[in-house]
Amino acid sequence: MFLTALSSRRSVDWRIGVNLAWEWAALGVAYLLLRWLPRTRGESGVLALGMAVTASAVAAYGIYQGAVEIPQLQEAFRRNPQAMARQMGATAAPGQADDPRGQALENRLLQSNEVFGTFGLANSLAGFLVGPLVLVLAMGLRNLGRRPAAGASRWPAILAAALPALLLLGCLVLTKSRSAWLGLLVASAILAWQARRLVPRRILLGAALAGAGVVGALIVAGAATGRLDPQVLTQSNLSMRYRWEYWRATWAMITEGAGSPGQALAAGNFWRGVGPGAFGAHYVLYKLPQASEEIQDPHNLFLEVWSTAGFWAFLALVAAVGSGLWLLLAGGGDPDEEAPRDRPTWLLAASAMGLAMVLVLGQMNLFMEDLLTRWLILTIFWGLSAFLLLPLWRRAAVPAAGLGAAAAAVATHLLAAGGIGFPAIAMGLWGSLALGLNLREGAGSGRLRTVESRIPGAAAAVAWAALVGSFFGATLPFWKSEAAVARAEAALERRPPDLDRAEAAYTLAEQLDRYNVRPWLGHAYLQYLAWESRGAKPEDLRWKTIPTLLLKAASPPRNPDVWSLHSERAEVTRDLLRRVGSGLSPRDAVSMRASVVEATRTASRLYPTNASLHARLAEASAELSLFPDAVDEAREALRLDALTPHPDKKLADSVRTRLQDNLPRWTEQSGGAVAPAP
Repeated sequence: MFLTALSSRRSVDWRIGVNLAWEWAALGVAYLLLRWLPRTRGESGVLALGMAVTASAVAAYGIYQGAVEIPQLQEAFRRNPQAMARQMGATAAPGQADDPRGQALENRLLQSNEVFGTFGLANSLAGFLVGPLVLVLAMGLRNLGRRPAAGASRWPAILAAALPALLLLGCLVLTKSRSAWLGLLVASAILAWQARRLVPRRILLGAALAGAGVVGALIVAGAATGRLDPQVLTQSNLSMRYRWEYWRATWAMITEGAGSPGQALAAGNFWRGVGPGAFGAHYVLYKLPQASEEIQDPHNLFLEVWSTAGFWAFLALVAAVGSGLWLLLAGGGDPDEEAPRDRPTWLLAASAMGLAMVLVLGQMNLFMEDLLTRWLILTIFWGLSAFLLLPLWRRAAVPAAGLGAAAAAVATHLLAAGGIGFPAIAMGLWGSLALGLNLREGAGSGRLRTVESRIPGAAAAVAWAALVGSFFGATLPFWKSEAAVARAEAALERRPPDLDRAEAAYTLAEQLDRYNVRPWLGHAYLQYLAWESRGAKPEDLRWKTIPTLLLKAASPPRNPDVWSLHSERAEVTRDLLRRVGSGLSPRDAVSMRASVVEATRTASRLYPTNASLHARLAEASAELSLFPDAVDEAREALRLDALTPHPDKKLADSVRTRLQDNLPRWTEQSGGAVAPAP
């Protein structure tokens, strides 16, 4: 984790690299704190309970989302597709048969119903849930293997824990995450193997049959209600093919397209990676023409760390995960220990404060949109899950092997889904390993030590002061800049918009953090809005600042390798040329057309397998009479269009027809032989 944080020096986007470097460093600190601070087995066990309770509350909200919120969203989209697309920030135009991106957006909203909870993706939610679900199952098996005290019964605690377990399992099924399902299957096999000596065979077989029956019932219910469809299983090969395409391109990025092992070993990315947050910009350079999307991580934890921080970080990850799982899972399982006498429930209450801290630190207004309903569900089910799971934790010790199985489930999921860089998912892996190792060790973790000298304390204080100072020094400019951007956006939301206040805020944001790209983009949008509010007249030279601001947004010290920024600059410049071109001198008009060509060419070189960029470059080049370039780009656009099977990556029908019609004429005007269009 610390090696990945240090790799931020390689990131072209310094701001994103530094912010994510602190996230990776925080993951490392969190792991160390989980290893050092719990002083007893009881404290480690209660922290594991907090993980399970929180995941159960999130699962309850995910089920509500699938039953209520997603159908409402789909109905709202059917009523007004354009308004919903604008609300989501999508540039595609749904409902237009000629727009592949619009059709893809419509299919995604109306045909996809997997839940994603408080996350952005269903796979992320699944990665958050699968580890705690395995932990609850491990505790259930541990209680099945223990003989109850005289006059007591094991079943009330097990039956009480059934509801949180069903919430976790039901929501996991609704995510449709095959990699998480596989992780659950692997972990279940580990748990069964570990429990074979503790749980009677008859009870173990009955538990397995009961679990299979519950899973089958959930699948049948999901299929009957339309929440699950056969394609979840029938398209597994297609999903695996997509992963293989991602991994091939990622390996090409790591080796910088090397054609031999010697060249691969000489590649800088092989040893040092590209830095945190830089994967997406580098990936499109090597993306296969038939690949499905522009991804931000390679959907594999080992390739993600290797591509981010290089070979040594990859080697450290293999050693850390491998050794941790070996220590937790090897040795034939945990002894059948009594539950720890110390039950520090204050730790559980402290974990509940996490919900409140999110509201306070996030400055959320619960009365906006759906936040009140969301947080009511999270709070109620957090308390209910804690009440129902506590009896299970009180009857037996948390098994270290159970936490090892939970870590194995998360690791299996991350092998095909990725997300090791997302703190909420990564802590499912590192937290399970840390707490499991605490419980595996014979002596208590976090033992207090007395040091006679003051030197170690002074050194620790200096180190912490340097760490805190570095953190605030690196991030405070960004926070101040983002606060200024928020003030500018608030000024624009007024009716009528306060343009002067917004411009002052954007200018201040640019000065506060010169690495942050958002102020420059917002400032360009503001200038466009102000120009339009004044009648969009050619003699109002405010329009000339718009391409300049967009160019600065994609220039050092900000990241110059973001293809979408150059593409947007070309589109905006083309739109301005269409609106003011009649009032420009021929020289100025040619200069603007050249800017369109330059920006589009830059975008197409950064993303060479994008058919639409090559098509736009072909037409822009033809407008400048650069017919040889137009021919080459048109043929490349048509070639890429034929290679990709994905509708949202294909050319619009009208664009394809124009290229095919114009290609013979462009070829003739370039002095070349007319060849049939691809």
